Amino acid sequence: MALLGGMYLGRRYALWVPLAVLAATDIVLNVWMGYPIIYWPRGFDYAAFLLVGLIGLWARERKIGVKVGAAIATPFVFFLISNFAVWAFGLSLANAPYAKTLSGLVECYAAGLPFLRGTMLGDWAFMALFAVSAVWARHASGARSQWLVAEARA
Repeated sequence: MALLGGMYLGRRYALWVPLAVLAATDIVLNVWMGYPIIYWPRGFDYAAFLLVGLIGLWARERKIGVKVGAAIATPFVFFLISNFAVWAFGLSLANAPYAKTLSGLVECYAAGLPFLRGTMLGDWAFMALFAVSAVWARHASGARSQWLVAEARA
């Protein structure tokens, strides 16, 4: 969502709209699940979201290969930042803090690998669906405008 916001929303909205949607859904889900409304280490996830949005802004005027590369990189950027925060502030799967060593960081990233797969599949499927929808909408609106031009000339 952040990457596509950076690529396709107006520059005025490209960064804050995806962050606002993330914040609103976080608040709703946290209240519904009985969690604290605001969990400060989640700020790292917001920073990752912001970075991905900035990558989208950067890729916006670039060729399709750059956009595809940004889409491929997005789940990895988020994984690296969010799991670093889990290592620094969270708990392991054994409900104990990770050791603040290189081996603790590696353990944390290894524990996060099963989640990376789902993130990759979800991100890439959403972005592919969005891209196909955008191309279809552009084609449909172009076909419609061609029909209107033909009617106006008749």
